[in-house]
Amino acid sequence: MTDVQAYAFGRGESQAPLMLSGLDRLGEKLGRRLRALIEPIAGVRPHVAVHDARALEFGAWNAEVPDSSSIGVYRLAPLKGQVLLRLDATMISTLVDCFYGGIGNRALPPRGEFTPTEDRLIARISDAFMARLVECWSDMLTLDAGLIVRETGVGFAAAAQPGEQMVLQRFMLSISRDAEWPIDLLFPLSALRNVEGLMGARIPIDDERADPIWQARIAARMRDIRLPARTVLARPDLSLAELMQLKAGDVIPVTINRSLPLIVGDRIVAHGTIGEQDGRAAFQIEKISGNQPSWGTEE
Repeated sequence: MTDVQAYAFGRGESQAPLMLSGLDRLGEKLGRRLRALIEPIAGVRPHVAVHDARALEFGAWNAEVPDSSSIGVYRLAPLKGQVLLRLDATMISTLVDCFYGGIGNRALPPRGEFTPTEDRLIARISDAFMARLVECWSDMLTLDAGLIVRETGVGFAAAAQPGEQMVLQRFMLSISRDAEWPIDLLFPLSALRNVEGLMGARIPIDDERADPIWQARIAARMRDIRLPARTVLARPDLSLAELMQLKAGDVIPVTINRSLPLIVGDRIVAHGTIGEQDGRAAFQIEKISGNQPSWGTEE
Protein backbone atom coordinates (compact mmCIF):
# COMPACT_ATOMS: atom_id res chain seq x y z
CA MET A 1 0.00 0.00 0.00
CA THR A 2 1.40 3.43 -0.95
CA ASP A 3 1.87 5.90 1.89
CA VAL A 4 -0.28 8.99 1.61
CA GLN A 5 0.98 12.30 2.96
CA ALA A 6 -1.01 15.43 3.63
CA TYR A 7 -0.26 18.35 1.33
CA ALA A 8 -1.30 21.98 1.66
CA PHE A 9 -1.60 23.77 -1.64
CA GLY A 10 0.41 26.98 -1.85
CA ARG A 11 2.91 25.83 0.76
CA GLY A 12 6.13 23.91 0.78
CA GLU A 13 9.40 24.26 -1.09
CA SER A 14 7.94 22.54 -4.12
CA GLN A 15 6.22 25.86 -4.77
CA ALA A 16 9.56 27.69 -4.98
CA PRO A 17 9.42 30.06 -7.96
CA LEU A 18 11.76 29.97 -10.92
CA MET A 19 12.98 33.47 -10.04
CA LEU A 20 15.22 32.04 -7.28
CA SER A 21 18.05 31.58 -9.78
CA GLY A 22 17.83 35.30 -10.57
CA LEU A 23 17.90 36.07 -6.85
CA ASP A 24 21.02 33.90 -6.53
CA ARG A 25 22.80 35.96 -9.18
CA LEU A 26 21.86 39.13 -7.34
CA GLY A 27 23.11 37.50 -4.15
CA GLU A 28 26.55 36.94 -5.65
CA LYS A 29 26.81 40.63 -6.47
CA LEU A 30 25.56 41.62 -3.03
CA GLY A 31 28.00 39.24 -1.35
CA ARG A 32 30.96 40.99 -2.96
CA ARG A 33 29.66 44.36 -1.81
CA LEU A 34 29.09 42.99 1.69
CA ARG A 35 32.74 41.94 1.84
CA ALA A 36 33.85 45.47 0.97
CA LEU A 37 31.42 46.89 3.55
CA ILE A 38 32.69 44.79 6.47
CA GLU A 39 36.43 44.97 5.72
CA PRO A 40 37.08 48.51 7.06
CA ILE A 41 35.09 47.69 10.19
CA ALA A 42 36.75 44.34 10.91
CA GLY A 43 40.24 45.46 9.91
CA VAL A 44 40.71 42.24 7.93
CA ARG A 45 39.30 40.96 4.65
CA PRO A 46 36.27 38.84 5.59
CA HIS A 47 35.00 35.75 3.83
CA VAL A 48 31.40 35.81 2.63
CA ALA A 49 29.65 32.62 1.51
CA VAL A 50 26.39 33.13 -0.36
CA HIS A 51 23.79 30.40 0.12
CA ASP A 52 21.22 29.55 -2.51
CA ALA A 53 17.93 31.34 -2.00
CA ARG A 54 15.14 29.07 -0.77
CA ALA A 55 11.46 29.30 0.01
CA LEU A 56 10.19 28.49 3.49
CA GLU A 57 7.46 29.42 5.92
CA PHE A 58 8.00 32.42 8.15
CA GLY A 59 7.42 30.29 11.24
CA ALA A 60 10.21 27.87 10.27
CA TRP A 61 12.69 30.71 9.88
CA ASN A 62 11.50 32.38 13.07
CA ALA A 63 12.10 29.19 15.06
CA GLU A 64 15.82 29.12 14.20
CA VAL A 65 16.55 32.79 14.89
CA PRO A 66 17.94 33.57 18.38
CA ASP A 67 15.99 36.07 20.44
CA SER A 68 19.08 38.33 20.68
CA SER A 69 19.31 38.92 16.94
CA SER A 70 18.95 42.39 15.47
CA ILE A 71 15.95 42.47 13.13
CA GLY A 72 15.53 45.38 10.74
CA VAL A 73 12.16 45.66 9.00
CA TYR A 74 12.32 47.52 5.69
CA ARG A 75 9.96 48.52 2.94
CA LEU A 76 11.39 48.10 -0.56
CA ALA A 77 9.04 50.01 -2.82
CA PRO A 78 7.61 49.04 -5.25
CA LEU A 79 7.84 45.49 -3.80
CA LYS A 80 4.82 44.58 -1.71
CA GLY A 81 5.14 43.63 1.93
CA GLN A 82 8.06 43.98 4.31
CA VAL A 83 11.65 42.75 4.00
CA LEU A 84 13.56 41.60 7.08
CA LEU A 85 17.31 41.93 7.63
CA ARG A 86 18.73 39.82 10.44
CA LEU A 87 22.17 40.46 11.99
CA ASP A 88 23.69 38.06 14.50
CA ALA A 89 24.37 39.49 17.99
CA THR A 90 27.72 37.73 18.38
CA MET A 91 28.85 39.08 15.02
CA ILE A 92 27.99 42.64 16.07
CA SER A 93 29.88 42.32 19.38
CA THR A 94 32.90 40.90 17.57
CA LEU A 95 32.92 43.66 14.96
CA VAL A 96 32.66 46.33 17.67
CA ASP A 97 35.71 44.85 19.36
CA CYS A 98 37.64 44.73 16.08
CA PHE A 99 36.63 48.26 15.14
CA TYR A 100 38.13 49.63 18.36
CA GLY A 101 41.41 47.77 17.98
CA GLY A 102 40.61 44.40 19.54
CA ILE A 103 40.95 40.98 17.95
CA GLY A 104 37.32 39.98 18.32
CA ASN A 105 37.61 37.92 21.48
CA ARG A 106 36.06 40.14 24.14
CA ALA A 107 33.54 38.58 26.52
CA LEU A 108 30.02 38.89 25.18
CA PRO A 109 27.68 41.06 27.29
CA PRO A 110 24.50 39.53 28.69
CA ARG A 111 21.79 39.89 26.12
CA GLY A 112 18.64 41.82 26.79
CA GLU A 113 19.35 44.61 24.41
CA PHE A 114 22.27 45.99 22.44
CA THR A 115 24.63 48.63 23.82
CA PRO A 116 24.50 52.15 22.30
CA THR A 117 27.78 51.46 20.47
CA GLU A 118 26.40 48.23 19.05
CA ASP A 119 23.20 50.01 18.03
CA ARG A 120 25.22 52.56 16.06
CA LEU A 121 27.18 49.82 14.30
CA ILE A 122 23.98 47.91 13.53
CA ALA A 123 22.48 51.02 11.96
CA ARG A 124 25.65 51.64 9.95
CA ILE A 125 25.86 48.09 8.61
CA SER A 126 22.13 47.72 8.01
CA ASP A 127 21.67 50.97 6.12
CA ALA A 128 24.80 50.43 4.04
CA PHE A 129 23.75 46.84 3.29
CA MET A 130 20.32 47.93 2.08
CA ALA A 131 21.87 50.68 -0.03
CA ARG A 132 24.05 48.07 -1.73
CA LEU A 133 21.03 45.83 -2.23
CA VAL A 134 19.33 48.69 -4.07
CA GLU A 135 22.46 49.10 -6.22
CA CYS A 136 22.48 45.40 -7.13
CA TRP A 137 18.83 45.49 -8.16
CA SER A 138 19.13 48.74 -10.11
CA ASP A 139 19.82 47.04 -13.47
CA MET A 140 16.56 45.15 -13.10
CA LEU A 141 14.27 47.30 -10.95
CA THR A 142 14.61 50.65 -9.18
CA LEU A 143 13.97 50.14 -5.47
CA ASP A 144 13.48 52.65 -2.68
CA ALA A 145 14.54 51.26 0.71
CA GLY A 146 13.00 52.68 3.88
CA LEU A 147 13.43 51.51 7.47
CA ILE A 148 10.17 50.76 9.29
CA VAL A 149 11.53 49.54 12.63
CA ARG A 150 14.63 47.95 14.10
CA GLU A 151 14.15 45.58 17.03
CA THR A 152 15.94 42.94 19.08
CA GLY A 153 14.33 39.59 18.38
CA VAL A 154 11.81 38.52 15.78
CA GLY A 155 8.97 38.54 18.28
CA PHE A 156 9.09 42.33 18.53
CA ALA A 157 9.30 42.82 14.78
CA ALA A 158 7.00 40.16 13.38
CA ALA A 159 6.25 41.09 9.79
CA ALA A 160 4.32 38.01 8.67
CA GLN A 161 2.08 35.18 9.84
CA PRO A 162 3.80 31.86 10.76
CA GLY A 163 2.43 30.08 7.71
CA GLU A 164 3.24 32.82 5.19
CA GLN A 165 5.64 31.81 2.42
CA MET A 166 8.94 33.72 2.41
CA VAL A 167 12.19 33.58 0.44
CA LEU A 168 15.41 33.44 2.46
CA GLN A 169 18.69 34.79 1.08
CA ARG A 170 21.51 33.97 3.52
CA PHE A 171 25.09 35.22 3.65
CA MET A 172 27.58 33.52 5.99
CA LEU A 173 30.23 35.96 7.20
CA SER A 174 33.53 35.02 8.85
CA ILE A 175 36.65 37.00 9.74
CA SER A 176 38.56 34.02 11.14
CA ARG A 177 38.41 30.25 11.09
CA ASP A 178 36.84 30.12 14.53
CA ALA A 179 33.31 31.33 13.79
CA GLU A 180 30.91 32.40 11.10
CA TRP A 181 27.65 34.25 11.39
CA PRO A 182 24.51 34.44 9.24
CA ILE A 183 23.15 37.60 7.70
CA ASP A 184 19.61 36.91 6.49
CA LEU A 185 17.43 38.73 4.01
CA LEU A 186 13.82 37.58 4.10
CA PHE A 187 11.46 38.53 1.26
CA PRO A 188 7.73 37.81 1.04
CA LEU A 189 7.26 35.25 -1.71
CA SER A 190 4.26 37.17 -3.02
CA ALA A 191 6.41 40.27 -3.50
CA LEU A 192 8.92 38.41 -5.63
CA ARG A 193 6.21 36.72 -7.69
CA ASN A 194 5.12 40.18 -8.86
CA VAL A 195 8.57 40.74 -10.41
CA GLU A 196 9.18 37.16 -11.50
CA GLY A 197 9.30 38.19 -15.16
CA LEU A 198 12.09 40.66 -14.44
CA MET A 199 14.09 38.20 -12.36
CA GLY A 200 14.03 35.63 -15.12
CA ALA A 201 15.87 38.05 -17.40
CA ARG A 202 19.62 38.06 -17.66
CA ILE A 203 21.07 40.11 -14.79
CA PRO A 204 24.42 41.82 -15.40
CA ILE A 205 27.15 40.45 -13.15
CA ASP A 206 30.26 42.13 -11.79
CA ASP A 207 33.42 41.30 -13.70
CA GLU A 208 36.83 42.74 -14.39
CA ARG A 209 36.69 42.83 -18.17
CA ALA A 210 37.80 46.10 -19.75
CA ASP A 211 35.04 48.33 -21.06
CA PRO A 212 36.54 50.52 -23.82
CA ILE A 213 33.71 53.07 -23.68
CA TRP A 214 34.05 53.43 -19.91
CA GLN A 215 37.84 53.69 -20.22
CA ALA A 216 37.55 56.43 -22.87
CA ARG A 217 35.17 58.44 -20.67
CA ILE A 218 37.44 58.08 -17.64
CA ALA A 219 40.48 59.09 -19.70
CA ALA A 220 38.65 62.20 -20.93
CA ARG A 221 37.65 63.17 -17.39
CA MET A 222 41.16 62.53 -16.03
CA ARG A 223 42.62 65.06 -18.46
CA ASP A 224 40.78 67.79 -16.55
CA ILE A 225 42.22 66.79 -13.16
CA ARG A 226 44.52 69.49 -11.77
CA LEU A 227 47.61 68.42 -9.83
CA PRO A 228 49.85 70.71 -7.75
CA ALA A 229 53.40 71.01 -9.14
CA ARG A 230 56.38 72.32 -7.21
CA THR A 231 60.15 72.63 -7.38
CA VAL A 232 62.98 72.69 -4.82
CA LEU A 233 65.30 75.67 -5.20
CA ALA A 234 67.81 74.80 -2.51
CA ARG A 235 68.55 72.53 0.45
CA PRO A 236 70.65 74.38 3.05
CA ASP A 237 72.11 72.28 5.85
CA LEU A 238 71.81 73.58 9.42
CA SER A 239 73.06 72.07 12.62
CA LEU A 240 70.63 71.72 15.49
CA ALA A 241 72.49 74.49 17.37
CA GLU A 242 72.20 76.84 14.39
CA LEU A 243 68.54 76.00 13.99
CA MET A 244 67.82 76.80 17.64
CA GLN A 245 69.62 80.17 17.38
CA LEU A 246 67.71 81.42 14.32
CA LYS A 247 66.08 84.82 14.68
CA ALA A 248 64.40 87.36 12.46
CA GLY A 249 66.93 89.06 10.15
CA ASP A 250 69.33 86.11 9.89
CA VAL A 251 70.54 85.26 6.39
CA ILE A 252 71.01 81.65 5.32
CA PRO A 253 73.32 81.35 2.26
CA VAL A 254 71.98 79.00 -0.43
CA THR A 255 73.17 77.78 -3.82
CA ILE A 256 70.55 77.35 -6.54
CA ASN A 257 71.36 74.50 -8.87
CA ARG A 258 71.40 74.94 -12.64
CA SER A 259 68.89 72.12 -13.15
CA LEU A 260 65.87 72.00 -10.83
CA PRO A 261 63.27 69.26 -10.49
CA LEU A 262 59.57 69.72 -11.30
CA ILE A 263 57.72 67.52 -8.80
CA VAL A 264 54.10 66.33 -9.04
CA GLY A 265 52.92 64.31 -6.06
CA ASP A 266 55.97 62.30 -5.06
CA ARG A 267 57.40 61.98 -8.60
CA ILE A 268 59.94 64.05 -10.52
CA VAL A 269 58.39 64.54 -13.95
CA ALA A 270 60.85 67.02 -15.46
CA HIS A 271 63.98 69.14 -14.92
CA GLY A 272 64.41 72.78 -15.87
CA THR A 273 65.43 76.26 -14.81
CA ILE A 274 63.80 79.17 -13.00
CA GLY A 275 63.30 82.37 -15.00
CA GLU A 276 60.79 85.14 -15.66
CA GLN A 277 57.93 85.48 -18.14
CA ASP A 278 55.50 88.39 -18.41
CA GLY A 279 56.69 89.75 -15.10
CA ARG A 280 56.10 86.50 -13.23
CA ALA A 281 58.47 83.79 -12.03
CA ALA A 282 58.39 80.84 -14.41
CA PHE A 283 59.80 77.35 -14.77
CA GLN A 284 61.25 76.35 -18.15
CA ILE A 285 61.22 72.60 -18.81
CA GLU A 286 64.44 71.35 -20.35
CA LYS A 287 64.12 67.60 -19.91
CA ILE A 288 61.23 65.19 -19.25
CA SER A 289 62.33 62.77 -16.57
CA GLY A 290 59.53 60.19 -16.49
CA ASN A 291 58.31 58.60 -13.23
CA GLN A 292 61.48 58.66 -11.15
CA PRO A 293 61.23 58.68 -7.33
CA SER A 294 61.57 62.21 -6.04
CA TRP A 295 64.35 63.32 -3.71
CA GLY A 296 62.29 65.80 -1.77
CA THR A 297 58.88 67.21 -1.09
CA GLU A 298 59.87 70.70 0.10
CA GLU A 299 58.55 73.72 -1.68
